[in-house]
Amino acid sequence: MMELLALFVALAATPTFTYDAEVLPNQARPPWSFRETTNCSAAVEDGVLHVRDDGTAQGELQFISFSWAATADRPHSVEARVKVASCSGPSGVIILAADGVREVGLTLFPDRIESHRLEARAEVDLADDFHVVRLEMVGDDAVVKVDGHVVLDLTGKSTWEAHAGRNVVGFGSLSSAATGEAWWDYVTWSAEQPEVEIYSHAEHHIVYKREDVYACFPSLHQYEDGSLVSGFGTRVRRSHIDNTGGAARMVSRDGGVTWEKADGTAPHHNPNTVRADGHLANANAIGWRYVDEGEMERLKAEGRTVRAVRPGTVAYLSGARFTVRSITGETIRPWAEIDVPPGGGMMNFHQAAYLNLGNRVRLVGIYDTGPDGHRSAHVLRTEDDGDSWTCLPLALGDEQMSFNETALGANAEGHVIALMRTAESTNKKQAGFLYQVASTDRGKTWSEPVDTGIWGYPAHLLLLPDGRLVATYGYRRAPMGIRACFSHDGGRSWDIENEIILRADGFGSGSDLGYPITQRLSDGTLATIYYFNGIDNITHICLTRWTPPIR
Repeated sequence: MMELLALFVALAATPTFTYDAEVLPNQARPPWSFRETTNCSAAVEDGVLHVRDDGTAQGELQFISFSWAATADRPHSVEARVKVASCSGPSGVIILAADGVREVGLTLFPDRIESHRLEARAEVDLADDFHVVRLEMVGDDAVVKVDGHVVLDLTGKSTWEAHAGRNVVGFGSLSSAATGEAWWDYVTWSAEQPEVEIYSHAEHHIVYKREDVYACFPSLHQYEDGSLVSGFGTRVRRSHIDNTGGAARMVSRDGGVTWEKADGTAPHHNPNTVRADGHLANANAIGWRYVDEGEMERLKAEGRTVRAVRPGTVAYLSGARFTVRSITGETIRPWAEIDVPPGGGMMNFHQAAYLNLGNRVRLVGIYDTGPDGHRSAHVLRTEDDGDSWTCLPLALGDEQMSFNETALGANAEGHVIALMRTAESTNKKQAGFLYQVASTDRGKTWSEPVDTGIWGYPAHLLLLPDGRLVATYGYRRAPMGIRACFSHDGGRSWDIENEIILRADGFGSGSDLGYPITQRLSDGTLATIYYFNGIDNITHICLTRWTPPIR
């Protein structure tokens, strides 16, 4: 394991990867993203990739990309050995590098290289033979080399903002209007990332990993016999809305080291939902409802949030509901709607949002997009053990800040702490930091949101026997991975200077990883489950066993 951890640090320092055109880009390891489009083609011919774009209609392009997690203020580069047959206009044949802050697109013509957004041009013969074109970037500086010679010096001039904050490296064609044809012998990219110290008292285990399966959003429940059970999505598409593919359940009887498919004897319920009478109290946002695409206009007219899912199907958001069931699944109290504020519809988080405070009081965090377009956090609250629920405001969003996926926990004093995701905020200086509110009256009223200083999302909260609170969360910027932070004073402050980095080897897929849940095992070990995406671009379920530092 220590050898693996050393490898993770090395990968986090300066990863370099090459596509050598032996197979199509999406079949390579690591795989690149691309899709076939009308009047465009990509084929391996005699050991090189032949990319041709003959289309001029909207969407007719052949762009091949990789989410490389480059860091803007650290060196990153892309190099390709390429021969250009034709290019009719900007981006007809392109090498693109975007680091989340800046981007440079090089259009390759048979007789020149242009970066039209930066108004730069160099006369180069790229049609006579294969040539090595290299783009090097750091901050506002960029240099373009051909066969080792500088042809464009863009020092201090690389100031074009990355489109929609994208962080990708790519090649091929990236214009519907332009056409182009080129042969690509290889494409190599390198992106230096911050070196970090991986927490040494941790070990990582795979719960579930399958090629062509997008495994995501795991739960983690611990039962009286010590077993751990996790359920998660097994989707056929990399989508948070399209649930095609179903779900799976796995069980571990050795503290998360090994896992097997859960059979019918493994429990299904969340132990935190068990009521005094032994039944289960459940409340949640209804979430996405799937209907025929013909319903889209009607739903939009009603002010609903509507998304396309797959051909013929759309999904929309509605309100919230509750039910009471037996542990074996029988309905004790059927689903009933909970009054919620008007708006586009409510959304769930996962089990991190469910908190049993005891004495018949339970809380569930949900969120919505209101009529004003602002995203706000709410809490469902019961004080009769789940027989009735009310929806209360937790933190209201505004033009600057967005509050959504909320982790709930109680400190040693019994006060409720809530950590909220803010990644979608328009205030980019604060977006991504966890914001906190607290309640001293068991969830009836809440303090004003404050910045914890923790960057990462979404979170899970756990109270340890020694009174410390531990937050675990995904870290979705380089070096991506899973992190943890402790509060020694009941959530009043967080020890971010001693943040624990459990993993820093995440990669690709638009930084899609995380959603951790942490359980404390009987021997004091912490077990943190999450979904993860590494350099192989296979999104899978992992669990990290780790020992918290001595207080």
